[in-house]
Amino acid sequence: MTSGGDSAGAGSRLGAPASASVSAPGGGAADAPQRHPRSVVVSASGWVVCAMAVLGLAGGLGLGWTELLVIGVFAVVVAAVASVFLLGRIVGRIDIAVRDREVTAGAAASVVVRVRNESGRRQRARLADFVVGERTESIRLPAVGPGESHEIVISVPTSRRGVIELGPVTILRRDPLGLARRESVRSGTAELFVHPATVPVGVSTTGLLRDLEGIPTADLTDSDMSFHALRAYLPGDDRRHIHWKSTAKTGSFLVRQFEQTRRSHLIVMQSLSAADYASEEEFELAVSVTASIGVRAVTDGTAVSVFAGVPARPSTGVGRGRMLRAGGAGAAGRAGRAGAADRATARDGGRPRSGAAAGPSAGGPRAGAAGHPGRLRTRTPRQLLDDLSRIAESSSAGTARVAALARAVGESAPDASVVFLACGSTVTARQLRAAASHFAAGVEVVAVVVEPEAEAALVRIDALRITRIGYLDDLVRILSRAVAA
Repeated sequence: MTSGGDSAGAGSRLGAPASASVSAPGGGAADAPQRHPRSVVVSASGWVVCAMAVLGLAGGLGLGWTELLVIGVFAVVVAAVASVFLLGRIVGRIDIAVRDREVTAGAAASVVVRVRNESGRRQRARLADFVVGERTESIRLPAVGPGESHEIVISVPTSRRGVIELGPVTILRRDPLGLARRESVRSGTAELFVHPATVPVGVSTTGLLRDLEGIPTADLTDSDMSFHALRAYLPGDDRRHIHWKSTAKTGSFLVRQFEQTRRSHLIVMQSLSAADYASEEEFELAVSVTASIGVRAVTDGTAVSVFAGVPARPSTGVGRGRMLRAGGAGAAGRAGRAGAADRATARDGGRPRSGAAAGPSAGGPRAGAAGHPGRLRTRTPRQLLDDLSRIAESSSAGTARVAALARAVGESAPDASVVFLACGSTVTARQLRAAASHFAAGVEVVAVVVEPEAEAALVRIDALRITRIGYLDDLVRILSRAVAA
């Protein structure tokens, strides 16, 4: 039993559908709306009494039957007495708050229903309906004195990843005979997030990426960090890049030329297509893999983007051109090669469609940057886990499979340096190689294939590492082997 303000509250326990970690939009409390919808619901017995009143009075007065008239009058009196219990103004404020922020599937979450009396009179104890997901539970609100508040702590058991809606709280007024009830919605709603199970990844994500200098490419530039060669000075060249020692020896101006580099950028992606998983258990295990790697990357401060489904594409050619220019000339070439490879492997994934992901859009190479559908938020581990709580596998024919997803992600993040791809056991090695072909040469692609109870294994094909895990705990060991391979 906990208390809020000067008064004590009561604790209760509710059975809820599959859910975990608790969070409410905007900070954890749902404020009551200004207008509270009210309704009167008449029960079946209430309609019987009303019918008796109408028929009894009509028959007694019209036919002169005293018995019918007595029945009609009695029914009217009963209905009038019952309606008295429904009268009166319902005042006060009810808020829903969530207490636990880091609850995972299988643990219990604490939800607080706070009752405030903003009137000058004492409010008596009342019954209320509290919506938890698809279920409605009955709770008892305690009596509250003027200016006081009570907190009712409700324990919500959880078992599966997901998001459930809490509230609203509806105050009920019933008559003793059960003829009718009056309902008044007194609160808003809050969201209860189910975080997927994760394991601490012992391998630092920074160890999986290239040095801070980046990855040299075949593209040459006049200003970068990786020196390539000297060339003759041309009008318009930056004089700061003139190599004076070589100029003095040859008698003509020579300037430095550099190889264009890509900065370290970790990509974690997961397919949402039901065709890529043999069971729902495989999909949930893949979500846990994505969450474990993504949380470690965010904690390490690594530049990371997490994709669940296909990211939105630029709506115009101008937007696409800006994206390619942002990645340099090499990015344009890679995007062209990716498009050609995708046409060859279209049968593996189909054509991706934008907006296929489930969850809030945000995130990007830099944590917390604005993003698109399919790209999850990565500013904090909690944001990432909240977004992963929303995703669900899709059996729609238009949902992109692994190859099409890789093509879309490769175009959206052409500066990727390491890519982790989580998928189910129905994805073949050929499909994984097709997916890896959508990333530039030199990009390390690690495919994590989940198959419950399977033996952990690792196979390397060029720059593609295909790992297979049967349990979430296998992820730590298999990643260590993948780094050493």
